[in-house]
Amino acid sequence: MLKQTIKKLKQTLAKTGLKLIHKPKKSGLTKIKGKKFYLHPKVFNSKWTFSSIFLAENLEVNNGDVVLDLGCGNGFQTVFVAQKASYVLALDLNPAAVKCTKINVKFNGLKNKVDVLAGNLFQPLKNEKFNLIVFNPPYLPGNPKNILEKAWLDKGGLLIKKFFDEAKKYLKPKGKIQIVYSDIAVLNSNEIEKLIEDNNFKIIRKVKKKFMFETLTVYSAIKNS
Repeated sequence: MLKQTIKKLKQTLAKTGLKLIHKPKKSGLTKIKGKKFYLHPKVFNSKWTFSSIFLAENLEVNNGDVVLDLGCGNGFQTVFVAQKASYVLALDLNPAAVKCTKINVKFNGLKNKVDVLAGNLFQPLKNEKFNLIVFNPPYLPGNPKNILEKAWLDKGGLLIKKFFDEAKKYLKPKGKIQIVYSDIAVLNSNEIEKLIEDNNFKIIRKVKKKFMFETLTVYSAIKNS
């Protein structure tokens, strides 16, 4: 009971922090990990969120990979993925995020390797197949009140469950997924790992790191043949 109470308190603190980070402010330019980025107040801010930077630091992309960056936000993961990938398709539900990503891809000289589309999860795709799908999913419990809050709230874990239900259809044989998840997420660590395995993936790498009041894990998993 105490453990669950502490988790709920941490979730509340995280949600409050994210709202403060995303209070309306002017758009502008910044540098994150040596790269130039345009930030927009209506787009998830990678600069001040642990999950974005931790995932970027632990990306495993092979030269020549064809990659899908799902929920691309301001294009933070897209830019780092595209350093090695031969092609990246970036998707986001938020039209402002699509514009941001296009700008940031251009800023970093990667326009010829990246396409950016608007859409919910895999909805814009047809028969495309990828070597790798990268996803920094929303993981805090709650009902989003606007399109920005959909970047961090996942009511009942429905979105992450839908992701794993559909992801394998868009992967090449031996294709991989890489996601970041938290110990204060709507699903606990046992539940997220069971979800991965129940959807015909094998976890091949886990990298954990403790931050202020949460422990983040980057999961790499391969599609079973």
